[in-house]
Amino acid sequence: MGELILNCDLGEDECAAQTEQLMALVGAANICCGVHAGNAAKTRATLELAKRCGVMVGAHPGLAIAGGRGSELPSAVELDALLQEQLGCFLRIAGEVDVPVRYVKLHGTLYHAVEQDDALADVAVGMIKALDNSVGIFSLAGGRLAQLARRKGVSVWEEAFADRGYTPDGQLVPRGRPDDLTEDVAIAVARLQQWQLSGKMPTIDGGSVAVRAQTLCVHADSPHALQLLAALNELLEAG
Repeated sequence: MGELILNCDLGEDECAAQTEQLMALVGAANICCGVHAGNAAKTRATLELAKRCGVMVGAHPGLAIAGGRGSELPSAVELDALLQEQLGCFLRIAGEVDVPVRYVKLHGTLYHAVEQDDALADVAVGMIKALDNSVGIFSLAGGRLAQLARRKGVSVWEEAFADRGYTPDGQLVPRGRPDDLTEDVAIAVARLQQWQLSGKMPTIDGGSVAVRAQTLCVHADSPHALQLLAALNELLEAG
């Protein structure tokens, strides 16, 4: 499977102590741009912490609503404006902190919208490509955005999820539906072990689906996120 980078969404609504604990357990931090959660001061503090910890930094823009999840998708024009504003602010703060931004990972509804809407995917990839050749993207393993980004010459880390349920076609179970989250640490670790051995992730119908990924996400707001990250680190270190 190769080296797997653990990542976590940070700088959102978690407390400062939790941010520090989680940061110590990951190789990449998806740092909130201060709109769907958090604020500019929290974004700055999280960037400073990532720099001290030597953790790879990514911008994590989301819908401009609390939690970044909604049923109404932006138009391509609206997404362009949203990304320009949030990424512009994030890059400015990162520059002041003097920490490189290595990738962009869309949050919540946007993450899934670009897998369903080619116009939105084009906007996202075009925006990232215009930033800097060194900026890549974290996106759903096997998804349309990853394919488009590669065709456009954007670096891609395909992403799997330790704490989310999978459908038989390799999509994530939508939030709020049964089996959307895996709350049991032992079950999540067992899933990763199966994935390491077979290259397939268990699905909610009792089957499995092939998933190729270079990074694995644990959400900061997942129950037992700290315990899960610690267990995953132990498993990965054991080889």
